[in-house]
Amino acid sequence: MASLGIDIGGTSVKACLLDGKHALHARSDSYSNPTRQELASSIGQAVGQFSKTADLAVGLCLPGKRSAEGQSIEHSVNLPCLDGWGFDELLSDAMGSRPQAFTVMSDVQAAGEDFICAHSCGGRTAAIAIGTGVGLAVFDDGVAEGIGGRGVGHLGMMDMGRLGEHDVVAPDGSKNTVESYVGVRAIERRFPDRAPDELPLAIASLAMEEPIMTAIVRMIRVVHAIYVPDQIVLLGGVGISLWARSTELNAAVNDGLTSLANPDWELMFGACAFHAACGAARSVS
Repeated sequence: MASLGIDIGGTSVKACLLDGKHALHARSDSYSNPTRQELASSIGQAVGQFSKTADLAVGLCLPGKRSAEGQSIEHSVNLPCLDGWGFDELLSDAMGSRPQAFTVMSDVQAAGEDFICAHSCGGRTAAIAIGTGVGLAVFDDGVAEGIGGRGVGHLGMMDMGRLGEHDVVAPDGSKNTVESYVGVRAIERRFPDRAPDELPLAIASLAMEEPIMTAIVRMIRVVHAIYVPDQIVLLGGVGISLWARSTELNAAVNDGLTSLANPDWELMFGACAFHAACGAARSVS
């Protein structure tokens, strides 16, 4: 049975039409701090690249803190237009009608589930998505773990401390968070003259002593200390681009790593930007 996955990211919408083992991908044009109307139009642009989506179950992933009743996003740092926008209304505005069935999940959970399914990861897997924001999902033998009824937390909001000469302030006023150092916006500020498609090569050129790389290493070490994973998977545009630095990252993380960590842990990387969209489609297939 075919299903549709929609991944609302901080800079574009990605979609996946999944039919059995066959997956089609589509992406909207880029945006920056869109209004609701603009975001709905971008969702429609991505989904509209498929020939038939009517009557399909939809898996939706989007950034932000879920409201208490679970029917909308209460607060999204990177996409404020999502705040208070009911999921059913969002999908109706974007697709012209409310899907008969849909489910909502975080982008990192969707991306992690897709990666684990493709690579048959056993044991404990910590999936870290680094894009506009930074998210974490932890899985035991492919099953997502949480804290009570909640996810394992917003890794991107963790305080890294001052890593340079000055504090780095995020859009919500928080200082020195993981996102403020390693998110797409931070990478763009570090390389203001580079086009978006040149940023992966720019990241590969960074010295390990730079704040961006220091924050990534510290973030991974914290995940080791708290969750003791067998493998850590870096996903999202920034995360995937770090594969070129895998040897150096491994060495830096392992240098003085807590003895509680799994000494045989493995650092892995996503393959494409559509893991979350595919995982969302898979969740309702």
